[in-house]
Amino acid sequence: MTDARIVRTRAALHGAIIQLATEKPVPDITVSELAERAGINRVTFYKHFASPAETLGSALSLELDPAREHFITSYAELTADPVEIFVASVDQILDHIDRHRGLYLLSINTPRDGTVPNLLADHFTETLKQYLEQRALYEPPLPELEVDVVARFLGMGLVGAIKAWVLSGVSDRRSFLRSVTALAPSWWFPARP
Repeated sequence: MTDARIVRTRAALHGAIIQLATEKPVPDITVSELAERAGINRVTFYKHFASPAETLGSALSLELDPAREHFITSYAELTADPVEIFVASVDQILDHIDRHRGLYLLSINTPRDGTVPNLLADHFTETLKQYLEQRALYEPPLPELEVDVVARFLGMGLVGAIKAWVLSGVSDRRSFLRSVTALAPSWWFPARP
C-alpha cells in the first residue's frame, strides 16, 4: 500500500511540472523552482525523481498509460472493427494533447527542447512493440520485420504527425485521424476472428 504522503507529493510534483512546462522549456526548469511550486523542498524532490524531465515523464504517463492499456486490451479482445479501435485509440491521445496543448505547443516550438517529443516517442514505441507482438497472433500474418525498428519508426512518425497537427492550430481531428489511418500499412489491421 502506498503512503498517502507519497501520493500527495507526487500529485503536487505532477501538477507543478505540467504548469511549469506550459510556461517555459523543460531544460529551463530548475529543481528548486519545481520543488517550490509543488510546496516541497529539494531533498523531498530527490526522493521521488532525478530531474524535472523525469517528473514530466511520470506526469504524462499517468494519462498516456491508460490509453495504451485501452489500445492493447481492445486489440486483444478484438470485439470491434480493428480500424475503429485504432481511430478511437489515436483520438484518446489527441484528448491528452488537447488538455495540455500549451505544453505541447511550447515544447514543439523550442528546438533545443526534445523532452516532450522524446517522451511521446518512447511511449508510442513501447505501445507499438506490445501491439506488434500481439498482432502476430492474428491473420493475416505479419510480414517479416524487426519489431523494434518498426515500432520506433511508426512511433516517431506519430510524434511528427502530432507536431504538424499542433502547429497547424486546427482543433478539428477528423482530417488528422483520416490521414494517420490512411498511412497505416496494409498489414497493420488484423482480421476479426
